Amino acid sequence: MNIASFSQSKYKNAATPGDDVALIIPGRVLAVFDGATDPTGASYGGLSSGRIAALAAANAVAKMGLDGMLETIAAPKLFQNISDILKQEAERINASHPPSTTLAIVADLGDSFRLLLAGDSGVRINGSRLLQHAKLIDKVSTSARILVFKQLFAVMGDGDAAEARTRATIFSGLRSAVENGIMTAQEAENVVIAAARMSGLESDIEAVEEFLMGGIRVQPQFANRQGHVLGYASVNGGTVIEDGTVDLSIAKDKLVSLEIFSDGYLSLPAGTDVADWEAEFDRVEAADFHKLADYPSVKGSTSTEFSDDRTVVCLNGW
Repeated sequence: MNIASFSQSKYKNAATPGDDVALIIPGRVLAVFDGATDPTGASYGGLSSGRIAALAAANAVAKMGLDGMLETIAAPKLFQNISDILKQEAERINASHPPSTTLAIVADLGDSFRLLLAGDSGVRINGSRLLQHAKLIDKVSTSARILVFKQLFAVMGDGDAAEARTRATIFSGLRSAVENGIMTAQEAENVVIAAARMSGLESDIEAVEEFLMGGIRVQPQFANRQGHVLGYASVNGGTVIEDGTVDLSIAKDKLVSLEIFSDGYLSLPAGTDVADWEAEFDRVEAADFHKLADYPSVKGSTSTEFSDDRTVVCLNGW
């Protein structure tokens, strides 16, 4: 089995670490953790809350892998154990925004692998079968972000400036944007209506409005909110719901390749090695730099930042 990995911070100069963490312990466990970007920009001892969350989860999974726990522990218990660790981390650093992370874990059980996923990091099996959960709340914020960016870019004429103002607007919420004169109340209402339509949530427009008016700063209110249209499973220090989580075993003799990746890759390559993933990333950057059309995302790229951190671990050949 050949293992290759690549991880790139969202910051193009690489002076600041990103929120992704890869874990590789051959014969035991391989994983990718994508800590949620802290939109407040707070730093705790030089680290973001997202990186702290991803590192804490990686440490816990490494210990479980070395202790042999990943073969027997129930998936809900694993997710909850890590969430409880993140609660302790949040208290330790007095976090202003709840630290959270995705988990995409491949535990080596000898003749088989056990795949454990929570959040929107993914695993691709044999270059074709995809396991990746898409959160509806991200589709809502992406739809709104595209509308706001286009409106601001038409006025500002500068991509970096429009992206910065858009990120601030989507984080603080449309209500704050209206109060600060960035847009009118009618323009904010139009964004809510259009985002609901683009997300297929016309019948749940009240939920869309609640989220977008408050902004991403209120998104933790929807984490692990069972039964809510915008609710989603999150390893964030709370009680983790099972919606969208994965626990799957697959025999090694059925495998040719396995790829574990964070959602910084907005399109999947035809090939299954790191070079293929990076070539596909470059193609996407050239085709849709601001992430508005073919590859919509919660954030766009700028001259100094990619739209997100990205990490991939590729396993090929048995």
